[in-house]
Amino acid sequence: MTFEEIKNTFIAYLKDNAHRITNERFLILNAALNMEEHFDADELYLKMKNDYLNVSRATVYKTLELMSECEILTKHNFKGDRTRYETKIGRKPHYHLICVNCNKIIEFEYPQIEKIQDKICKDNNFKMVDHTLQVFAKCNDEKTCKNNSGN
Repeated sequence: MTFEEIKNTFIAYLKDNAHRITNERFLILNAALNMEEHFDADELYLKMKNDYLNVSRATVYKTLELMSECEILTKHNFKGDRTRYETKIGRKPHYHLICVNCNKIIEFEYPQIEKIQDKICKDNNFKMVDHTLQVFAKCNDEKTCKNNSGN
């Protein structure tokens, strides 16, 4: 999808749900779609401030929530860490491996997991709507772990 198509999807969602359509929200949409890794609201807010984009922190939080509701972003809660987001559009199903010491996140694809989930749903007369898999682990090499706490 192009940015214009995503923007139009967002506009339709905002209209259908009686939310204000503002230029500030479009700046946030553009900035969020250009984030390369998982990010939280404060990281996006600070990046926008550093890029001299004048947006309010509250609007960043609210807009990210709206983008998650209309399925532009995926919202994650990685075991007590801040709510993090990633672009959902154009992404293949993937999963997350998270270091419990340094919060490093590795994404991985594993098509066999998709097949197992489909079979479990079918065997139990369910239709899958969404799914997530998060594996919590520790970096093997404590010296290179960002936290380097030795836990």
